[in-house]
Amino acid sequence: QHPVIIHFPIALFIASVFFEIMATWRKQPVLATVAYYNLLGAALTIPFAIGTGLGAWHWQLEGAAIKGNLRLHMICALTSALLILFLTWMRSRLRTKGDSPRASYFAVTALGLMMITLTGHLGGILSGVETP
Repeated sequence: QHPVIIHFPIALFIASVFFEIMATWRKQPVLATVAYYNLLGAALTIPFAIGTGLGAWHWQLEGAAIKGNLRLHMICALTSALLILFLTWMRSRLRTKGDSPRASYFAVTALGLMMITLTGHLGGILSGVETP
């Protein structure tokens, strides 16, 4: 089991997506700023979430072989983390130039949302909260 810290990058990323969509729809630059800082917060909390996941694997599962749903969960978690970090880099560059996100940014964002959903689902199965 992870401590509550794992929910921070997830919640902050989802909030950033919401505010980015609202900023685009309403043409409100302040919402884009809120989206950026939520995304930055998600990126900054990723190492803690990954660290607790590795700690849970080491201590609760006693370093058991990484296979099955555990392997898929780890792969999805690392992929989600990389996507969030990539989006943070993209958004920082856009922000520096004063540009708005384009379709490619939103496509990567959608992929990130799908990966986080799959990661959470697999984590739920591993923790016993969900049944396969």
